[in-house]
Amino acid sequence: MRILHLLPHLSGGGAERQFCYLSKEQTKIGHEVHVGHLKTAANNPNTHGITLHSLTSISNYDPFLLLQIICLIRRIKPDIIQTWILQMHILGGIAAKLTSTPLILRESSTEEAYSRTWKNRFRVWVASWASAIVSNSKGGGEYWKNEAPKAERHIIYNGVPLDRIDRCGTVVPTGFSMSEAPIILFVGRLIETKNVALLFKALRTASKAQKIQVVLAGDGLGRNELELCMKEYGLEADVRFLGFLSESSIWGLMKTANLFISLSAYEGCPNTVLEAMASGCPVIVSDIPAHRELLDESSALFVDPWDTPQTANAILYGLLNKKESKGRALVARCQVEKYTLEKMATEYERIYKSTLA
Repeated sequence: MRILHLLPHLSGGGAERQFCYLSKEQTKIGHEVHVGHLKTAANNPNTHGITLHSLTSISNYDPFLLLQIICLIRRIKPDIIQTWILQMHILGGIAAKLTSTPLILRESSTEEAYSRTWKNRFRVWVASWASAIVSNSKGGGEYWKNEAPKAERHIIYNGVPLDRIDRCGTVVPTGFSMSEAPIILFVGRLIETKNVALLFKALRTASKAQKIQVVLAGDGLGRNELELCMKEYGLEADVRFLGFLSESSIWGLMKTANLFISLSAYEGCPNTVLEAMASGCPVIVSDIPAHRELLDESSALFVDPWDTPQTANAILYGLLNKKESKGRALVARCQVEKYTLEKMATEYERIYKSTLA
């Protein structure tokens, strides 16, 4: 089977990493995998074994980009097109329609991510002719149930490279010096919906009872604001911004940290939470549906992220009750073992074959 994936960029984000995991598994199965993409970055994922097709664009609304995608489709003649992220949902969807190629739209978020803009409404219209819509969470499935009730819908959770995480040691990133204070780890984009500022508030409260350091792995548009917030709260000595890191460095940190924390307002199927579970790091998560799909009280501490005292108390409880935290981490590790890359690829292949049939 010849598969064409379309992505706006290869920047190492969550969706892009899942694309790499999936496409590599597809090549193992024996499929011919192509990807049409725009930008790359210093932290772009490894795409070895996949045929790359670089696209150019002077803006998000460049009509020449649609023409390039149509020409690419006609040149490689894919059996299936799978689109990732808003821009390619729209342009790739139109190109699939014009070339009569079956379209799979991959949804990585939930309703909260989409305001009533013309682009989002246009995406819904494009999705109406998709052969299938594949969400990575129940929340994404419910969104499309409301927006496109006649569409064929599926849920396939994100895959986790369990073997690679198991082989990864506890090596921390170069230049990162350990201290005696326990480590609270956050991994992800530094944007408003991740609620890192609320983590700082909780840290300010919790650090009155115990010395704690928060390590942030990731970057984003909100970093400057978070640095100002850190200074306002007097947390300069307790917070470390490490920026984007390689997968092995992130996994090494997860195996080193005392707690992993995610206070997101909403999520699809969060890669970093799955990876923390696989790494054996005790987790504290916001009490949202996406986290409840992956975890329960036996494997995580749930908090209302808007409740600073509750979050601070959960951090202290997790640090002080090490045996309980380790027990929850072991349960989480068992729960994450069903999210294999092989299972994810097999489920996608089943949908592709059903579509082509």
